[in-house]
Order: sequence, then C-alpha cells, then structure tokens
Amino acid sequence: MNTPVYFISDNHFQFFNYYNEKYRRELIFRLFEKIKETKGTLVIGGDFLDFWFDYRKNQIQGYESIFDALTDLNLSGIEIHYVLGNHDFWDFGYFCDKFNAKVYPENLEFSIGNEKILVTHGDGLLKNDYGYRLMKKIIRHPISIFLFGLLRTKIGCKLASKISKTSRHFNDGYNENADVVDDITNFAHSQFNKNIDTVLVGHYHRIGINEFHKNRLIWMGDWIKHFSVTIRDDKGWRQLNWEETS
Repeated sequence: MNTPVYFISDNHFQFFNYYNEKYRRELIFRLFEKIKETKGTLVIGGDFLDFWFDYRKNQIQGYESIFDALTDLNLSGIEIHYVLGNHDFWDFGYFCDKFNAKVYPENLEFSIGNEKILVTHGDGLLKNDYGYRLMKKIIRHPISIFLFGLLRTKIGCKLASKISKTSRHFNDGYNENADVVDDITNFAHSQFNKNIDTVLVGHYHRIGINEFHKNRLIWMGDWIKHFSVTIRDDKGWRQLNWEETS
C-alpha cells in the first residue's frame, strides 16, 4: 500500500437527507481531496454506508455523489480497501465494479515494512454477544440474502431504516461501556499473540490509540461525532479529526 494510509470507519452515510447528511458528505469529499494530494491509500473499516444491499439492476438511490467521489478517487490512482461492516455487508460485487474497491467480508491484514496490521469492523467480538453472533449468522446466510433480495428496493430500504439504530448516535451520542473496552482489548491481545503488531477496530464509535509496549489497539471512531481519521505514514501513527488533516 502507498503511504500515508488513511483509515476511516462508521461513517453511516444515509441514502436520504437525514440530519446533517449534506455537511458530513462535504467533509468526506474534502478528505478525499487530501488523499489525492498525498497519493496515499484509503481503508474503510465498515459501516461506511448506513444501509447497503446490492440489488444489482435496481440499486439503492441516494448514494450517487458518494460513489462518484470514490470512483474519482480511484481514477486518481488511489487504492481503496473496504472492510464490510454490519450495516453494509451485503455487497455482491458493486463496490468493485463501481470504484474498484478491494472488498473484505471479514478482516484485512497487511504489512507496512515490518509492521503487521489487522483491520476489523469489530461486530460480534464481545464475549457475551451470543444473540448478536447468532443473528449475524442468520442474516448473512445465503437463504436470508435470497429472501431479502426478493423485496423491492424501496421496501428493503424502509425496513432497514426501521431496524437501524444509527439515529441514536446522532441524537444521544454513544455511551461508553467498560465491558466493551475490556473485551476488545482482550481480542487485540489475542492478535498480538499471533504476531499482529497493530489492531484497528470500528463499530464502537470510540477513538483513541492504546499502546502496549510495541503493540497498539486503535479505535477508529466515526463520522457522526468524532469525524476521525487515523493515519499511518513514515512517521508512525496519528489520529486526527477531519480539520487537522487539511
């Protein structure tokens, strides 16, 4: 990957004009311009879109400006790596066809020099999240995907809007949970034991770089409250908000 590498996660862009959607898109487009200038790499850590289901011939309307910006980014020579999240998992080739993204249904592992890096969306990692892990298996099963695909696009989007809890992040923020920190920290250490040097995790809308001797756990934040960008360049790791990248 070309450095600097820019990591973003949990942008939760909406397919309709909700709350400050236009403003949030303007900020991500400015970040894309910065990535073009530095000739870096973009890594998306999941939930870039609040809802995505690849309807193939009848795609969801409302994301056109985002997809066009990603296409322009790629045509400018920027590699795009997309780790699928729990809100945008159901992509069946569109991201690759539209903006040449390298798509990862699970985790992304790569190296910069001697540093081994793992990027995970992070859903389903909590120790007591048994119900969610079961639901995750069900909704990602080929039969469930087939049945949902039978719904018309508008019906599918309406159902997804009812189920999504993203609105609480806009209105109330994200409540910190000590168990989340403990469980994800334990997960990170399990990866350190597998010779991973740095773990980046999304999903929890938390920011911060936690150092453990030569290892680190990085919380990628979101594009709702933090507008966070994590950067790995020749100088090491930095976590900024969108303004500080300008």
